[in-house]
Amino acid sequence: MFNAPRRMGGQPLSSSSFLTSPGLSSSGYMDPLASSMPAPAAAGFGDMDPWSAVPSPARSGTPRGSIEEIREGITAGGAGNGATTGREGLNGLINDPPAVYVSLLDQLNPSGTGHISLASVHRLLATSKLPALTVEKIINLTSRDRSSLARQEFFCALALVALAQSSPENDDISIERLSASLPNLPLPDLKPSAASINSTLSLPSQSNAPAGYDLNPDSHAHTPSTSTGFNGWDTTPRTNGFSEPSNDVHVSSGYSANGSAFRSDGILDESQQGYWKRLETVEVVLIAEKEGWFLQKYKVESDKRASGSVSRRYSDFVWLLDCLIKRYPFRLLPGLPPKRIGPDASFLESRRKALRRFINFVVNHPVMKDDGALNVFLTEPNFEAWRKRTKVSTDEESMSKKLNPAQEMAIPADLEEKLGNLRDHLPTIMGSYQKLVVLAERGLARLQAQMGDASRMALGIQSVGETVGKCCFRCVPGGNGEGCSLCEGVGRGLGEVGESWTRVAEETEKRAIMVTRHIEALKTQRDLYLSFRDLFVRHDKLSKDSVDALRKKVETRSKKIDGLKSAAKPGWEAEVDKLVAATDQDNSTIASLLSRRVFIRACMWHELSVVHHSRQAAQVTLGWREFTRDQVDAMGRLRDVWDHLGERLQGMPVE
Repeated sequence: MFNAPRRMGGQPLSSSSFLTSPGLSSSGYMDPLASSMPAPAAAGFGDMDPWSAVPSPARSGTPRGSIEEIREGITAGGAGNGATTGREGLNGLINDPPAVYVSLLDQLNPSGTGHISLASVHRLLATSKLPALTVEKIINLTSRDRSSLARQEFFCALALVALAQSSPENDDISIERLSASLPNLPLPDLKPSAASINSTLSLPSQSNAPAGYDLNPDSHAHTPSTSTGFNGWDTTPRTNGFSEPSNDVHVSSGYSANGSAFRSDGILDESQQGYWKRLETVEVVLIAEKEGWFLQKYKVESDKRASGSVSRRYSDFVWLLDCLIKRYPFRLLPGLPPKRIGPDASFLESRRKALRRFINFVVNHPVMKDDGALNVFLTEPNFEAWRKRTKVSTDEESMSKKLNPAQEMAIPADLEEKLGNLRDHLPTIMGSYQKLVVLAERGLARLQAQMGDASRMALGIQSVGETVGKCCFRCVPGGNGEGCSLCEGVGRGLGEVGESWTRVAEETEKRAIMVTRHIEALKTQRDLYLSFRDLFVRHDKLSKDSVDALRKKVETRSKKIDGLKSAAKPGWEAEVDKLVAATDQDNSTIASLLSRRVFIRACMWHELSVVHHSRQAAQVTLGWREFTRDQVDAMGRLRDVWDHLGERLQGMPVE
C-alpha cells in the first residue's frame, strides 16, 4: 500500500524498457550499462530504485552507521564503567550539542540535510590554527574515508578540535581521550576569515539546488554562489560563472535550412512561443518538524502568487493530482512519488524533488495553470479546513468547455497515426533517458569521491609540509641552532600545493552541485515522456463510450415505433410517446458523447503539438546549452588553480 509507486491508472505500456529484465534491453540485447552498474551498497547510485521498499543506501561518504562505529571505538578503548560513561558522554554531546556547534552546522548546511562536504569541513577546521597533521587526524577519525560528514560526525569533529586546542602539543588526539574530557571540554576556537566564509560557508548546498530546470531566467541572481548552478533556461553568455550583459544573443541556424530550427510549421500556438521565459517557479522544501508521529510537511511557495508560502502534506499533493486527473483526464500529468513507512533521509529528499517537478509541471501547463483547485492549493493557508468545508467539482473538462468550428477543423485527420508514432517510440526514448540518469548519477558519485580525495590530498600534503622542516638534520634539538632554508622553502611550497588541492576540492564540490541539478533536469525531461505514457493509458481506458450501443437502441425503438403505428392498437399513442421521449434522450446523449469524442481528440492534439512538442525542444536545447557553459566555466576555474600554483612553485627551492 505504502511502498508501491503511484500509477495514473491502468497498466503501463507492455513494451516499456522499464519492465524488461535486468541487463536486457527491450530489443533483447544485453545492456552494457546494467552489467557495469555499481551496487547500491557501494555508491548509492546505479540500479537504486528511489521508490522501492528496500531502504535507500547511504549517501556516498555518509553511511548510516558511521557514528555507531565511533561509539564502538570508545567501547573498544576501555572496559566496564569507564567505557559506559564515555559512551554516554558522547551520546550527550551528539544529542544536545552546544549552540556554537549548531550555528556552525547551519552556516555550512543551511538546507538542514545534516550532511557537510569534506571540503567545507577542511576549510573550517583550517581556521583553528591547529597543525595540519592534527586536522588530518581529526578528519580521518570522523570521516572514515568518506566524502562528507553526517551531523553527529561533524559535532564529534568540533569536539576533537576543542580537545586538541586545550591539550599540550605532544598529546595524542583520540576518541577515548575525547570521551574522558567531555565533562570539562571547552568550546572550539574557530575564527574563519572573510575569504574562508566566502569560499565555504556561502557555498551552495546540494539540497538547495533546484530540482530540475528553473525556467524563469529572472529568478536567478548571478552571484558567485549561484552562478555555478544549472539553470537550463538562462541563455545569457557567462564567463567564469558570471553573466555578461549582452543585447544580442546569437542563435545558430545550423540545424535547419531556413534558419528557424525551433518552429513547428505552424503547429505551435503563438501564445506558447518563448513560454520558457515567463514560467512560474514553485519551491518545495521539507519542513524539519513532523506533524504527529511520522507525518512530514512541505513548505510550498510560488514566485508569481502573492500569498507567500504555505505548508502542505504529501496527502494534499495526492488530493490535487486526483482532482486534476478527474478534471483533465486527457492532459499531460506527471505522477507522484509513493509513500513509505519509516523513510530515510535519502528517500525524503528524492520525494521532495519529485514533488517539486510535479508541481512546477502543473503550474506551467497552458490549461491547468488557471485551475481553481490548483490556485487554492498554492494560496490557501488553512488548506485542511478549506477541504472540509468546500465541495470541489470534479466534472470532466469536456462538460464545461466547447470547441468552436475553427478548433474542430484544426484537428488533423491522421491524428491517430501521429499519436501511434509517438507511442511506438516511447519505450525506446524512456529507456534512453533512464540510462542517461544512471550515467549522470554514477558521474556524480565519482565527483563526490574525487572531492573527498582532493581534501585528503590537501591534508596529507600540508602535514608533510609542516613535518619536512622538523625532520631535517640541521634542526636537531641541542644543535648549533641553525635552520635549514632549503627545508623551510620546501615546506612553504608544499603548503601552497596543499592550499591548491583545497581549492580543487571546493571546485569539485561546485561541479557536483551542478551535476546534481543537471540530473534533476534530465528527470524533468524524462517525466515529460512518462506523462505521455500515462496519458495513453488513461486515454485507452477513459475514452470509451456507449455511442454504438445507444445507436442500436435508437434503431430498435424506431422499428418498434413504426410497428406500433402500423398496428394502430388501442393506446398505441401513449406507448409511442414513451418510446419517442426515450429516443430523444438517447439522441441527446449520443450528441453529447460525440462532442466529447471531438473534445478528446482536440485535447490529445493540443498535448502532442503544443505541450509536448514545445517542451521537449526547449528543455533539451536550452538545458544542454547551459550545462555545456557551466562545464567550460568549471574547467576554466580549475585550470586557473593549477596555473596559479605553477607560478608560485617557480620560487620553490630545489637545492
